[in-house]
Amino acid sequence: MDLVFLADRDRPETAVRDCVTGIGDGDRDPVRRGIEVWAATTGVSLIELVAHNGRFAGHLDPRDPDGMPGWHAIHGGVVGWGTGARYHAVQDWLVRNPLPPALAPALGGDLGRDQLVGIKVLFGGGDGEQTAEVRVNGAPHAAASAALAGLDWPRVTGGRAWARTFILLVRREGTGRGVPLRAARRA
Repeated sequence: MDLVFLADRDRPETAVRDCVTGIGDGDRDPVRRGIEVWAATTGVSLIELVAHNGRFAGHLDPRDPDGMPGWHAIHGGVVGWGTGARYHAVQDWLVRNPLPPALAPALGGDLGRDQLVGIKVLFGGGDGEQTAEVRVNGAPHAAASAALAGLDWPRVTGGRAWARTFILLVRREGTGRGVPLRAARRA
């Protein structure tokens, strides 16, 4: 599913793009699972953009060693899933190893705009197969995906392990107070 969140419906430059794929196992509806994963990663980041109180997702200062250098960021939840005895291995690794500073060199300095840059990260696999995908504003980012694939996250055998997260780069350091959000008007 491709999803677009407009921080201000009258300003298309405030669009935050994302996509999610649901995975079903016979007992679970794949669409429902996709929505649950999106809500726990991207959704909480977008709620936190509005709430701005740290209750829904974490804030990272531009100088935070776990953050994206030069950016105020909101880091959404980390969701993992899989099969076998080590189904949680990739999620556990992601919780212990912050991705923003690891991906920053590959992402480069120009992300297309100075505010509201969405970064989706999905990686994992098992039994000899792996996926490492980074999307920036909904589009695949080859260099960041290659950098993610090169990190030392666990390659699981005897099952599968996946993790997904979302990082919302709110504004580049030095670009003002951020995106003014207007409440939606009722008809």
